[in-house]
Amino acid sequence: MSRFPEQISHQKPIILFSDEHWLVVDKPYGLPTHGGDAGDVGIQEWLELHLGFKTYVCSRLDKGTTGVLIFARTAQASAVAERIHTDESSQKTYFFLASKNVSAEKGENWLCELPLDGKSARTEFHFEKKISEGVFLYRATIFRGRMHQIRRHAEASGCPLWGDVEYGGCAAPRIALHCAELQWPGIAKPIQSPLPLSFTSEVHRLGQTALQAQVAYERRGQWLSSISSAWRIVQRGELTNFDISLDVYGNFALVWIYDDSSRDNLFLATSSLQNILREKHAVTGFVFRRISKNPHKKGLIQEQWCEGVEPPESFSVFEHDWQAEVSLTQRQHVGLFLDHRDNRRRVEKIAAGKRIANLFSYSCAFAVAAVKAGAEVVMNVDAAASALSLGKRNFELNGLSELRIGKFIERDVRVWLEKQIQKCDRGEDLGWDIIICDPPTFSSTQDAGVFHVAKEWSELAQGCARLLKRDGVCFFSTNCQAHERAGFERELRKSFSVVQRVRPPLDFPEITGRSHAHFFECRNTQLV
Repeated sequence: MSRFPEQISHQKPIILFSDEHWLVVDKPYGLPTHGGDAGDVGIQEWLELHLGFKTYVCSRLDKGTTGVLIFARTAQASAVAERIHTDESSQKTYFFLASKNVSAEKGENWLCELPLDGKSARTEFHFEKKISEGVFLYRATIFRGRMHQIRRHAEASGCPLWGDVEYGGCAAPRIALHCAELQWPGIAKPIQSPLPLSFTSEVHRLGQTALQAQVAYERRGQWLSSISSAWRIVQRGELTNFDISLDVYGNFALVWIYDDSSRDNLFLATSSLQNILREKHAVTGFVFRRISKNPHKKGLIQEQWCEGVEPPESFSVFEHDWQAEVSLTQRQHVGLFLDHRDNRRRVEKIAAGKRIANLFSYSCAFAVAAVKAGAEVVMNVDAAASALSLGKRNFELNGLSELRIGKFIERDVRVWLEKQIQKCDRGEDLGWDIIICDPPTFSSTQDAGVFHVAKEWSELAQGCARLLKRDGVCFFSTNCQAHERAGFERELRKSFSVVQRVRPPLDFPEITGRSHAHFFECRNTQLV
């Protein structure tokens, strides 16, 4: 790539190239190339979970780097990739931002050959242009990458990357490094990814909030919209001046407000997000919902209003090959928990022929995904008749009602568990292959009275363990913030021999270092 790419992408495909040997993707911001620990989801794991691609890592981009990323499709191709790297026969071109202009000292082109970690390294630099006041665009080309090579060589050259505080850069919403082009032996044409909008002068002129909003979008890119019409574009903490989150549901968006910002300020703060969603996803209406600071006394929604086209009372969104009914204005909860997307997919992948208990089932989204995947039977248990009615409508929406595979039980889960355990003890039931247990933080039912998840968690774990088959799996979750994750995990380990923490999906990053919800996958029950 010999010049600055003038074309800036608005709608980018996530798969840039694919054949029997290689898979090249357009990596979003904020996801590592692969997960570091069990339960983590990086690009490699996401591709397998949601798109069914089995890949081998043959090149890595840092978590904060976007752009062209290549994987091998076979073990043989992975071995070829090793030789390509050793021979330095591939070429990668990157663009990055820096807060310093070193062209007067270095010239427009210079070479850095500073050895890294005792190994040779070579980076060719070129100064491109000024983006805005104190922000400059550079190009860097490498033939074989060492760890953080461009970042370290840029620091050594006096122009550390914008946002790269680890290597001397200024604080910013992201590390501004983008892999724009890959030339790879065996692939006829260079694979290119246009610059993200966060690299452009237009966005930088709009100010900090607009820039943060654009970076938030780049975290999700086109990845989520390729598998679902419902996803989160802003998590709490991504906009530093406003305590909000923002979700997309088809042609409408929902803004959750957690502070006392005025309507005018909120409209201005979300204007750049509104523009992004209108241009890229045909979003026409925005619902604003202010959360009550004491929801148990006043209800969850303190204030609600709409901007643009008002959404219908209810409509459907899709996730993979099934649909769910949602409402942005008529119910306290929308009808689809977006943070369970990856968990629903995990259940879907193992559901064929299985008996599944879906506890605290709410709208029965887990059940719909499981039945679509060929589950033998799914028992949906919830104390709220309205939730089960919504679940039945979701079954009808997906043409699943006539199969009679989904069962709907209006009962307190604690009462249902007790009766099921009694049946198992009498030999009338052999247990369940999969159990999903997603209890609310607090509720009250006529069957068993007040429920508080922190007090009931241990008994829920014991009950599910008693009902789960030896080769079964139980998915637990809670969004209770009053207790630490370690406490919930400790109680699960008393009933299950294998407890694996599962990270939230890519649109729910742990911005403050603390997850808004805790997810666990439990196996190998210790039967008494």
